[in-house]
Amino acid sequence: MPRETGQGSTLEGYHEILGGIAHIYQVQQSGDVWQFRMWFNNERKHYRKSLRTKVLSDALIFAENLALELRVDVQVGKKVFGITIQELLDLYIENREKDIGEGDGTITRGTWKTLRYKLNNGCEMLGLNTKVSNIKEGDLEDYRQRRTEARSLNIQSILNEQSQMNSMWEFGYKQGHSNFRHLDFKKYKRKSVIEKKRSTFTDSQYKNLYRYMRTWASAKECEDKDELLKRKMVQDMILILANTGMRIGEARQLRWGHLSDEQTLMNKETDKKTYLVYIHIPALITKTRQERSFFTAGREYFDRLHERQQFTNDTHLIFSMDGKKTLADKEWGSIWKELMKGIAIYNHYDEGLTWYSLRHYAITKKIASGVSILDLSKIVGTAVSNIEKVYLDYDKDMSRTAALKTFKKNNDGSLSQISRLEM
Repeated sequence: MPRETGQGSTLEGYHEILGGIAHIYQVQQSGDVWQFRMWFNNERKHYRKSLRTKVLSDALIFAENLALELRVDVQVGKKVFGITIQELLDLYIENREKDIGEGDGTITRGTWKTLRYKLNNGCEMLGLNTKVSNIKEGDLEDYRQRRTEARSLNIQSILNEQSQMNSMWEFGYKQGHSNFRHLDFKKYKRKSVIEKKRSTFTDSQYKNLYRYMRTWASAKECEDKDELLKRKMVQDMILILANTGMRIGEARQLRWGHLSDEQTLMNKETDKKTYLVYIHIPALITKTRQERSFFTAGREYFDRLHERQQFTNDTHLIFSMDGKKTLADKEWGSIWKELMKGIAIYNHYDEGLTWYSLRHYAITKKIASGVSILDLSKIVGTAVSNIEKVYLDYDKDMSRTAALKTFKKNNDGSLSQISRLEM
């Protein structure tokens, strides 16, 4: 029998979480999207949240993790009902939508959409799931560093983004969600212009990296068993990122249940095998909040991880030492610094070589190998226009190759044009 929410809505689906401390449900009004609800006796309120998925298995995983996180927050004395940066962003964008119109003091819908997009990019640097009340000065310094590394922006674009974020923050202050009116961004020098292509590895640098990792993640180099296990996990993660083009944030939240449909392809001419795996990335762990699924080579790296790790249920995180939580940001950073030092790249920050550079390397290599931009867009989860803008830096050889696509090769070796535009 369907249950009642207590608010007049009939529950279409209902499941208890962790023995009943929380539950998930569906109502007609939410369009079959699973909702989360948990009662907090100390604050005498129900915590509710949309899980943004219609898939029950994913909803159960997300709900269990959320319930555990919320319970920990209560245990350390945090208020559960302080809103997140994502929630503040949603409230602010909803409020600014009222300004769409014609005339003084209004904005166009196009401007509103651009504002929403830019604010989302900026807020990601602070952590969309971070409580507004938990933002500290150190987080703002991290924002500056990550923004500098993340994308090609000039100083004026960054300053504009900061101004938009402060407008949002002031809105939150007036609504009682923040204790201070403005974010204290550190000043940029006007000469500090960031206008370079997204940094990626050269083939030589990447070759040095995976060769170095063979020693770095070996028993000869590391005698501590737990540390060695972690290093081998990192080694396989790097290989997977460089093959799939996944974002580092997506990989850190990937679970064994997101892998399926393993296939082996045989090249009859070379007798070489290619091991494929199908990866499903749920909307909740993507930057764009759009799910995607794709086949990728490199299944052997996942197989190695699976054989070594103890926690391999569908709900367990892949890149984790206990299946429940990933390494802390600080530890990921120190590991990267150690690896860069190991391959004699001492200025990796100045060069913009970060974890994200593995994604950039994967994308550039796929483009060079002839993968269509449309297919690539679906695999890596970014717009075709963004790939064209950021990654397609044609040299003379690539330009000539593109031009020759309108020609055919004759039997005598000469070329003849098969199509051209008439003027």
